[in-house]
Amino acid sequence: MDWFAYDFDHPAYFDHYRDKENDAFYEGPALAALLRLQPGASVLDLPCGWGRLRPALEDCGYHVIGGDLSPLNLQRHRSEHSGAIVRLDFRSLPFRAACVDGVFCAFTSWGYFATEAENLRQLQEFARVLRPGGTLLLDLCGRESLEHGVASTEGRWVELKDLGYRERVRWSPDRKRIWTERKQGGSSFRHDIWIPTDPEVRDFLDTAGFEVEGAFGSLRGGPWSRDAERWIYRAMKPQHGVKPRPVSSPG
Repeated sequence: MDWFAYDFDHPAYFDHYRDKENDAFYEGPALAALLRLQPGASVLDLPCGWGRLRPALEDCGYHVIGGDLSPLNLQRHRSEHSGAIVRLDFRSLPFRAACVDGVFCAFTSWGYFATEAENLRQLQEFARVLRPGGTLLLDLCGRESLEHGVASTEGRWVELKDLGYRERVRWSPDRKRIWTERKQGGSSFRHDIWIPTDPEVRDFLDTAGFEVEGAFGSLRGGPWSRDAERWIYRAMKPQHGVKPRPVSSPG
């Protein structure tokens, strides 16, 4: 079983991410504003989790469809929010091509898969379901900021008493992926997430058919920087479905 299919569908998930409930009150409006779509636009919230950011998207006047792999998250989502939700896998979205105006992918929800081909496939699926001129908002943690934050405790178990679990964070031997192990009671969890460099993000977006319109280093749309805590990319699907290529000079 993929790690995310287990970890994100376990009841302890809501304990591990309890702090994100409060974060949603400022993260949601800020990220939703960076989509810059017109009221009435259709937006896929992928992954939607328990719907913590949905109210902010709806406050912008967007028509939202949430999608997630976790039945447990979708169950909570259904109990707390009205509106359409779908169980899905990012590698094969259950939507027809060119059917929505925006895709909203928040809180480092790209890089879960074990291979580059699968992670590229996720972006290609996002591009496929977007209408020409549609927008993807891809919200990632900044790699350099994460490296700095992990350095002081890397490889050591840390007790997070306020959240009720122990945690150990390590980089994979090739320094491409972050491994986060958690222990709570008799249960063990392990996240294994690819943390790309900025050139890698841009290259994968380009290969998937996107044009990066803007990159930001804060929730409020501040300028991108290598050491920013958040790397947020607003990428567009070209109007005519094909990215323009430079014309070679004569001779």
